[in-house]
Amino acid sequence: MSKRLLLLCLAVFWAIPTHSLASTLEIQTPGLIVTDGSGSCSDEQLGQLAKQAQGTLDEIIQLWSTDAGLERFGKIRVVFEAPRNGNYSSVFYWEAKDGGRVRVVRVYGARELPQMMAHKLTSAVFPQKDKLIRNMMGILSEVKLGNPLTFPMCGFSCDEWTRAFLNLGLYLPLEKLGPDHESWGMEDKGGGDLRVHDLAKQHGAYAEAGSFGNYLLESYGIGKIKRFHRLSFEKERPWEAAFGLSLGELEKNWLKALKSNPMAGSENVSLLMDLFQRDPEAARNEARKLSGRQK
Repeated sequence: MSKRLLLLCLAVFWAIPTHSLASTLEIQTPGLIVTDGSGSCSDEQLGQLAKQAQGTLDEIIQLWSTDAGLERFGKIRVVFEAPRNGNYSSVFYWEAKDGGRVRVVRVYGARELPQMMAHKLTSAVFPQKDKLIRNMMGILSEVKLGNPLTFPMCGFSCDEWTRAFLNLGLYLPLEKLGPDHESWGMEDKGGGDLRVHDLAKQHGAYAEAGSFGNYLLESYGIGKIKRFHRLSFEKERPWEAAFGLSLGELEKNWLKALKSNPMAGSENVSLLMDLFQRDPEAARNEARKLSGRQK
């Protein structure tokens, strides 16, 4: 039996092949099934990407004191793709398979440090229909475990971006951020194909979700955020049951803390305002370029 066939049949944990042709392997780790959708990864490169993805999943499980939901949903499928229209990102969605559903995370930008992979793996671990809840939790994971250049941070903090949008008059009240994509300036074409039709609304909404989620973490702890997620399956957005305050009260307290946060410096806020005013579409990449010089 050839080495390649042996790996295809027996790869249960790490596969570390050596040849350089584009990989056709399906690599299984303890929690993932990893494949190359880009057609550009060698078997060795895919093995390293699989190891990195499993490491991120392990860190998410530790951060949130949870498990990967394998008994209920099976392993998460992770597909590494080429960048999409030059953009590096990840998406999570459900895919029909064998009369059931499997969790799929597509990572666009296989050769670079993944962006949004920690975010979307968190969405797979905590499946949630409400976009605000899953983004609050996913962005928290990305900030702590992922790539700081990932959207919506783009090299800066969600607090700094939110303060910039506040100053620009683009702030979105949290009650306006619905459970669907439309209120976030987006639409779902299915199969993980999300389209942005209002860039300012999208960036502001994601930055606010990340900043507000971090405020809840620092003020109430991760256990209450998990309780909020769990209770949301019984009642729509159970703020008072989880945190003891209404959304309006939580939002007021968060914005007060945000405006007095010395870590969200006025110099960075002014920079982000200027970038967004000059060119909202280019602001993200320009912020990434400048972040190392400003910090």
